Amino acid sequence: MRVGFEPYFGGYWTGRSRLLWLAVVGLFLLTAVSAFWWYSSKLTGKPPSRYPAELVGMDMSQLQRHVRRLEARVQKLRERQDRLFPRTASILVDTAENRIYLYQGSRLVEQGRCSTGTGLELTDTQGNRTWTFDTPRGYFRVVSKVTDPVWYRPDWAFIEEGEPIPKNPESRAVADVLGDYALGFGDGYFIHGTLYTRLLGSSVTHGCIRVDDDVLKRIYDAARPGTPIWIY
Repeated sequence: MRVGFEPYFGGYWTGRSRLLWLAVVGLFLLTAVSAFWWYSSKLTGKPPSRYPAELVGMDMSQLQRHVRRLEARVQKLRERQDRLFPRTASILVDTAENRIYLYQGSRLVEQGRCSTGTGLELTDTQGNRTWTFDTPRGYFRVVSKVTDPVWYRPDWAFIEEGEPIPKNPESRAVADVLGDYALGFGDGYFIHGTLYTRLLGSSVTHGCIRVDDDVLKRIYDAARPGTPIWIY
């Protein structure tokens, strides 16, 4: 659900945000490789037959030294990852899985299901306008915090319902459909609550990110104007 008429803000990539994005992708790849290794072991009853060449022929003391070197390398990577994360709150949204995450530094403190854009298109048959209901991907920042938000229905909301577009702006206002809280991140997009909690986990919105109010409350309380949001 696309809300309001805020100017666009965000959608750009800084060097720091690119590095953090790569760190997030790297973590997912590492998880996938680990899952493949585990699954292969479960199927065959033993690890995959091919081992790294540097391990072949090592005795126990050599293996232990090798493990210590790897542990030191992993620790350095973790420290580097920690430096890439903001020291304060940040928000990550996975549109493929419809999950939202709140981090404090590199520590995950809240997560939950969300709903994101359908990707469907709507065309105004009376004009030349077309809307695509995607949730934007990229790097954004919180630009506004709203309690008890009111939705001001854009033109597409009336066209979608086959209703005439009102000339009076007040006729667009609809209360009590966005939950208790909303975080604006530009171009009329919000992270907000929802009446349709049974649909959380599905791609059903017009572009906004719907979240259960209990999860959203903690995210809302932690967020400030400028809090980073990564949507992928």
